[in-house]
Amino acid sequence: MVGGEELAATGVPLVSSTAPPLPVVDAQSWLIADAGTGDVLAAYSPHERRPPASTIKLLTALATGAGLDPDQTYVATEEDASVEGSRVGIVASQTYTVDQLLHGLILASGNDAAHAIAEVAGGQDVTVDKMNDEARRLGAFDTKAVTPHGLDSPGQLSSAYDLALIGREALDDETIARLAGTAVYDFPGSDGATFQIQNQNRLLGSYDGAIGLKTGYTTLAGHTFVGAVERDGRVLIATVLGSEGRAEDAAAALFDWAFATPDAQPVGHLVAPDEVEAMVTEAVDEADGDILGRNPLEDYGDALTSPGGSSDDVPLVVWLSLAAAALAGGLGFALRRRRPKSSGRYSR
Repeated sequence: MVGGEELAATGVPLVSSTAPPLPVVDAQSWLIADAGTGDVLAAYSPHERRPPASTIKLLTALATGAGLDPDQTYVATEEDASVEGSRVGIVASQTYTVDQLLHGLILASGNDAAHAIAEVAGGQDVTVDKMNDEARRLGAFDTKAVTPHGLDSPGQLSSAYDLALIGREALDDETIARLAGTAVYDFPGSDGATFQIQNQNRLLGSYDGAIGLKTGYTTLAGHTFVGAVERDGRVLIATVLGSEGRAEDAAAALFDWAFATPDAQPVGHLVAPDEVEAMVTEAVDEADGDILGRNPLEDYGDALTSPGGSSDDVPLVVWLSLAAAALAGGLGFALRRRRPKSSGRYSR
C-alpha cells in the first residue's frame, strides 16, 4: 500500500489515538498532510478511487506545462470553444498564449482551456498519456486520466491520496503555484478587449494562509478539492472527494484541526518520486521474468472501471507488470524522469 499499510482502510477515520477528535467532514474520502514532511496527519478512505472532476487539471498542468513556452501562441478551434461544462470563454480562430490558456485552466477551470492546452502539447491522446506518465512517476497508482479536463468519463478515477501527491508536486512548480494563488486575471476577449476571471477557490482571500490549489465539480464526482495553506513556514495540503456541499468548507475544517494539532502522530506518508522509483525497482527485481510478457496497460484500464473500488481490485501482477514495463521503456512511464526544481513558493 503506497504511503503505509494503515492507509488501506476504508470507511473509518484514520488518525492517531492521541490526537483530539476529528471534525465532521462532508466527503466520501479525504486526507490532510504536512506537505513539507510528507506526514499524513489524518485520512478517510484515502486510496478509494473516485471521479476527481476538475482537480485532475492540476495533473494536466504538471504533465504539459514544463514542456511549453509560456509565450507560445495557439489559434483556438471550434472544437476547443465547444467543449462541454465550465468554460473560460475561448473564441474560435482567436490567438492565445500558453500563459493565457494556463490562467483559464487553473483559475476559471475552463474545459475549453484544457482542450486547447492539450492540443498545444501534442493532442488529446498524447496529453492524456503524459498525464498518466506523470501520475506513475509520482506514485499516484490509483489515478487514471481519460481526459485533460475532468468531465465524467468511464474509468477516469483518482483518490484523496493521489491528489495529495499531485497537489504537492504542483506546489513545487513555480508556474502552477503562482497561478493557483492568483485571485483574478484579465483574460482576452474579442476585438482586443479583456474580461476578468476569478479563481474558483473560495479559501483564497478568506482563509488565513490559503495559497491554492484547485476546485472541481461534476454530477458523478460531487464537489472535489485540493487545497494548500501556509502558516509560519508550515504548509498543509488537504484533499476532499465526494462532498455534497462546497468542498472548501470541508477542507477548512481539516486545516483548522491540523493547525490546532501540531504534534499529531502520522498515520502514513506521501511518497516522493525517488521513493517510487526505488519501490518499483525492488518490485521488478523480485518479480517473475515472464511478467514483461503481459499487457499491463490493458489490465490497468480494465481494473479501474468503477468508483469506490479498493486497491485489491488490481492484482499485484498488474502493478508489477506496469512497473516492469515502465523501467523497460515499454509504456514510457518515465519513472526515471526528473522535473527541474524551481524557486516556487514551496519546495520539498
